[in-house]
Amino acid sequence: MLKAALFDLDGTLLPVETGEFMNEYLKEIASAVQQAVEPQRFVHSLLASTAKMVADRNPAVTNADVFWADFNVRLGDCIEELRPLIEKFYTERFFELARVASPRPQLARRVVQTALDSGLRIALATNPVFPLTAIRQRMTWAGIDDQPWEVVTCYEEMHFCKPNPEVYLEIAEKLGVQPEECLMAGNDAEEDMVAGSVGMKTYLVTDYLIGAPRDNLKVDWTGSLDGLVDWLGRGAGIK
Repeated sequence: MLKAALFDLDGTLLPVETGEFMNEYLKEIASAVQQAVEPQRFVHSLLASTAKMVADRNPAVTNADVFWADFNVRLGDCIEELRPLIEKFYTERFFELARVASPRPQLARRVVQTALDSGLRIALATNPVFPLTAIRQRMTWAGIDDQPWEVVTCYEEMHFCKPNPEVYLEIAEKLGVQPEECLMAGNDAEEDMVAGSVGMKTYLVTDYLIGAPRDNLKVDWTGSLDGLVDWLGRGAGIK
């Protein structure tokens, strides 16, 4: 029996084209820190340190710790001036990226509320490569920030990133449930559907589909976000 529903954010509850968002994000954050470091060097270092964080599978260190340790090696000569500029960007300028998204708050809220009405606990299972402030802002864009989320994945608290399956085990542990008692709903055929490899049920959301499921990744259901509302409303697989 299912006890919890895990929802991806970008491309699932928040309609957005990932490529466009990342291009605008990199442009904006590089502009915000250019007084401390040349933009091209900054972007190269940011992407490299993010890749280091995503690849790391050490349960003893948070994603943020991995990122900043590597980032400091790459930009140690300007890190003291750089870090407060990055923090200021997330608190004062990140919200401007809402222009890239096309939120459907009524639908997003209906999906989440239907899960709650079905007796499921909820977790926001976005890829934890961003600080909590950036994730909370995107939740606001999506119109689901005030829902009773028991877990919101962020790089300060999580120890793994998608597509490492350990990230889903960590979410289940935080919820205090077994992976087999969870449903993961997301639009990325690899990053989200890898949850099936640890025993979770999976629903591949096709509205902003990324990639195609690998043969070794189990996808239990496929459909639109509207279809997920109907599926949850019928209680399919919950009992």
